[in-house]
Amino acid sequence: MKGKLMRLVLRLLAVLTVLPLLSGCWENQELNEIAFVLGLGIDKAKDGYKVSMQVVIPSQIESAGGGGGTPVTLYTYKVPTVYEAFRNFTLKSPRQSYLGHVRVLIIGEELARSGMAETLDVLKRSREMRTDYYILVAKHAKASEVLSVFTPLEKIPANSMFKSAKASDKATAATITVQMDEFMNSLVTEGQQPVLTGVEIIGKSGGGQVKNIQNIQPATKLHFGDVAVFRKDRLVGWLNELESIGFSYAMDRVYTNSGAIFGNDGKKIVVEALSSHTKRKVKIINGKPHIYLHASLVANIQAVQSGMDITTPSALAKLEQEGEKRVVRLMETTVDTLIDKYNSDALGFGQLIYKDDPKAWRELRKEGATDYLKNIEVHYAANVLINRIGVTGNSIIRDMKE
Repeated sequence: MKGKLMRLVLRLLAVLTVLPLLSGCWENQELNEIAFVLGLGIDKAKDGYKVSMQVVIPSQIESAGGGGGTPVTLYTYKVPTVYEAFRNFTLKSPRQSYLGHVRVLIIGEELARSGMAETLDVLKRSREMRTDYYILVAKHAKASEVLSVFTPLEKIPANSMFKSAKASDKATAATITVQMDEFMNSLVTEGQQPVLTGVEIIGKSGGGQVKNIQNIQPATKLHFGDVAVFRKDRLVGWLNELESIGFSYAMDRVYTNSGAIFGNDGKKIVVEALSSHTKRKVKIINGKPHIYLHASLVANIQAVQSGMDITTPSALAKLEQEGEKRVVRLMETTVDTLIDKYNSDALGFGQLIYKDDPKAWRELRKEGATDYLKNIEVHYAANVLINRIGVTGNSIIRDMKE
């Protein structure tokens, strides 16, 4: 009995000895010792990289009136490797950089065209950074320039870009949101090439001054749009707005989207897709792969400029047919651009074939090597159902009297 009691006492002493060692983390840092980086930009430089870090100024965020200063500051470093910028941060700042709350990563277009794999390795490898931030390409600009623009509505530009990218993806189908893991997976997935959304600076210079957002119309704005097309880790070109929408339909990424079709008088009727789903299938016919894209939409009528009577079943059927033609045309144009202009499998046709029939995929690669896309036949179909015409019937234009 005494032996059991002694063993119990020894165990308790061992637990009490270890507990103090578990009370903290060896990497623990005080909040007033770290600088929160919310926006990160990487550009190509002569002998390496130009790394830009958009850092929050706590005193300006905490004060109700904003303190009259800028809510963020931008640190830039020209370094041989990206990692050295993080190490050199304390040479300009009294705090140590913290990357755990990065919201957006901006890649300059010049760097994107030269290749990004080496650049992104350090970010993917970092234990500090999460992977839920968005990657964007600065179209016709440097990442440092994009991170220097003050934005309205949101105090912190990096937060504004994150929310804008997310909102535009849901509302327009002309942009897509891509996180680090998704981009890296596309780089290493057979038969799949990456894409990213572009961010462009619109307007005059001076976006880095607070007065840019003190006017009712900022002189400098950020515009999200056009999808960046890659072959492996290199940017090869851009899809325009309509091609980007076609990309979203072909990839089954449309949450909602609106577009104009035409009444029997040639004037516009705006139709909005309330829900959308695209089936992507593969069929091997006579040993050759065929891709079938079939988009199904439920839509309503949002605006009518036409004098056409839209209240009859025959009129709605005609509008549905026009909507189907528009969706097919969008997908077809996008596929043609990706194959004929960029030779990029951004739509993942190769991955679809590989999953469906690995043998057919091997034969396709053997015959076409890097040009296998030209040996794939793509078929398109769409089904549009208009189930609402709004709270009114025909346009007032139809009822107006001269």
